Amino acid sequence: MAAASVLSLALGQQVITLQAWTIGPEDASRTRATNLVAAAEELNRALEAQGAAYRVRVETSFETTSWDNYHRRLLLAFQSGQAPDIVQTTHVDIGAYAEGGYIVPLDEYLRRYPSFAEVIPELWKAVTYRGKRYGVPQDTEARPLYFNKTLLAKLGWSRTQIEGLPQAIREGRFTWEDLIRVGQEAVQKGVVRPGYAYWHRPVNGPDFYQFYYACGGVLQDPQSGKLVLEREALGCMYGLLARLVQTGVMTKSLLGTTWDNWHNAVSSGQVLFASAGTWTWAQWATQYYAKDHGGYDYLWRTFGFALQPAVNPGGRPVTLSQPQAYLVTAASRNKDLAVRLLSVVTQPKYDAKHALGSAHLPILRTTYVLPEVRQDRFLQSVRYMLDYTTYQAMSPDWGVYADAVFRGISAVESGQLAPEAAVELVARDLTAKLGNKVDVR
Repeated sequence: MAAASVLSLALGQQVITLQAWTIGPEDASRTRATNLVAAAEELNRALEAQGAAYRVRVETSFETTSWDNYHRRLLLAFQSGQAPDIVQTTHVDIGAYAEGGYIVPLDEYLRRYPSFAEVIPELWKAVTYRGKRYGVPQDTEARPLYFNKTLLAKLGWSRTQIEGLPQAIREGRFTWEDLIRVGQEAVQKGVVRPGYAYWHRPVNGPDFYQFYYACGGVLQDPQSGKLVLEREALGCMYGLLARLVQTGVMTKSLLGTTWDNWHNAVSSGQVLFASAGTWTWAQWATQYYAKDHGGYDYLWRTFGFALQPAVNPGGRPVTLSQPQAYLVTAASRNKDLAVRLLSVVTQPKYDAKHALGSAHLPILRTTYVLPEVRQDRFLQSVRYMLDYTTYQAMSPDWGVYADAVFRGISAVESGQLAPEAAVELVARDLTAKLGNKVDVR
């Protein structure tokens, strides 16, 4: 695809077509694609002013089905030599795609464009693999614990208690054990159905590692890049998940629930606590129950949000970020032009438009000072969470690791294995599959 990129116009002026593949999958993140189109128009005005003999056209696709479908499509395109010029994906994919030779390091290009200097420095770490920057950050996020204020009020919580919950969690005064206690009370008093006091995501994904980090776990050795599995932290994580089920706070059949059913149940007020993402705020307002019940006004009346609690009193709460990035493929014949386009889209006006519309967090320091961003109550309310954020490991073998850990989660929550047995199963599985690529401690 990227090879067939130049068209000739009647007057001899060339139009270079750049293809870009993007994904939400939530519709609110469509600006990952539309911002590129708008940036191309701006770039063309600059090219005209320079008297350049060519213009740029961007053809975008935006995936709304699932990450699994998108990843399969990308891999097929990479392996067949039919990849687009630009792909947007999670930073976790960079290690595997770099090792496969599918994407190129961008350092030599990034130095040419000053707009990249405004990217929040910490985010460059998320796209750096083996000392080279392979991507341009597109957005970042946090993953809050949402709580239903209406249901807490039914339990007898005062407005002061409800509004003070985020700070109590931030200071380690409200832990997972406190959540379990409150959840049990909500079930016993009929405020929520059994198993509906707390929900995590219904499918495999990044959020589970918030439990692992809260338990003191380490995923990757910062010097060697080797994956790390800490038995004690994993046992703590599995023990907490088992306790959530055994106490009736969380249903044992949560895994496998469809996302639509999950979002509708939580957003309509059936669940007391739920772990989700900052972007979920926009999803609920535009796609689910809240859409027809007041949108953002309904959400502000009904929900609060906080960090994921600490495991022990006085401990540090956590969240997890999975920055998205634009990558330039090895198949592109117009790598410099692709990066120049990315330098245009990496401006506060595009960053703000995406952040405000999708409830993701800006990637530029200068975006946070824009009036429209300073006035956005939600973005300003969750910004502090980045001070507590964690990341998944960036390794070509991360998929093997994550699948093994998730099989343990499924076994523990279904009651098939005790937490200790699940830890040993995962440890044996990873040792057999990854050998010295993983450090099991």
